[in-house]
Amino acid sequence: MSSPFTRLAARRGHLESGNLLRSLTEVIQKVPGGINLGQGVCDMDSPAPLRQGAVDSITGGTDRQTYTPYAGVPELRARISERLRDLYGLAYAPEQVAVTTGSSAAFFAAAMALFDPGDEVVLFEPFYPYHRSQLQLLELVPRFVRLRPGDLALDPEALRRALGPRTRGIVLNTPANPSGKVFSRAELDQVGALLAGSDVVVLTDEVYEHMCYDGRAHVPPAAVPSLAGRCVTISSFSKTFSVTGWRIGYLAGPARVVDAIGLVFDQINVCAPRPLQRGVERALRELPASFYRDVQETYQRKRDRFVAALRQCGFAPQVPQGAYYVLADYRGVFGDLEPHPAVLAMIERFGINGVPGHVFHEDPRGVRTIRFHFAVADEVLTEVCRRFAAGRRG
Repeated sequence: MSSPFTRLAARRGHLESGNLLRSLTEVIQKVPGGINLGQGVCDMDSPAPLRQGAVDSITGGTDRQTYTPYAGVPELRARISERLRDLYGLAYAPEQVAVTTGSSAAFFAAAMALFDPGDEVVLFEPFYPYHRSQLQLLELVPRFVRLRPGDLALDPEALRRALGPRTRGIVLNTPANPSGKVFSRAELDQVGALLAGSDVVVLTDEVYEHMCYDGRAHVPPAAVPSLAGRCVTISSFSKTFSVTGWRIGYLAGPARVVDAIGLVFDQINVCAPRPLQRGVERALRELPASFYRDVQETYQRKRDRFVAALRQCGFAPQVPQGAYYVLADYRGVFGDLEPHPAVLAMIERFGINGVPGHVFHEDPRGVRTIRFHFAVADEVLTEVCRRFAAGRRG
């Protein structure tokens, strides 16, 4: 008699190919002194008010450790509402905000609530692989628009060609993982002009909002008039506060839409963890504006050091406009290897891990890049730079 588990759901078949981010993390963990610059874990110190807020929730005696409303504790929703207003002029009331277990859960719940199987959703390439895999898991159809090689500028004609009668959504990830692309206000307005008169929804991913470089400023798509009425704003505190393991994110939009998405999220997770919500609320309440400036300045310094080290070693990095990743052509170091073997060669030669660049493209043929993250402590980055310099001399 065959096992009842012989047949699995077909919609999850694309996940069978494995997750290279996690599998290569396992490889580097077995290397003595190995440094993981692959999965963007953000191995940095988190702010004290954030940690103390969570501790006080657990030990303070005034906060029962019960479920929160599925949309989050009211105090955190109010803080997020104030933050979006003060930073970007976005008039989201607290009831237009829902707290989630990270931006990934917000994205998944939003896509499930807003789109039906067979609907098409546009991704800009290079794309974040979890966006594609979640869309496929929901039996949606990703359509890909490649940003212009070199400067990663929006190609309005390419976007126009990708839009069709089945298009129901567009994902705007800015600053972007893996490329560091920061969409300008003019580019966002071009997207809005192309969507005029349609019922296309824009899902955003803005988790790297405080990491924009060289004088650039983050522009939320919802702050652009031509897009404002069609956006679900999605973000997270994982990167800003260096707590990727906490999984506290949020979404904001029209109250009716946020409630519909929240009902789906309730079925998936019920609510985000109460003490971690309290920690984020404390951080938003107590941290000064200088904290966020320091985040931007710190990461720009790390970017500049890391890009210089890559160049010295023989890589050809694309300088990111934002976020904490670098896509680098590795042919000057490893020749014309495929990306996965190139990462394995890098682990062997330098004891450093990255992510094979082909996972960020619809068609992997000819891709010769590795994605690195530089969200590590200064002493770790110094060791990375030393290894690259030594490897080049060898």
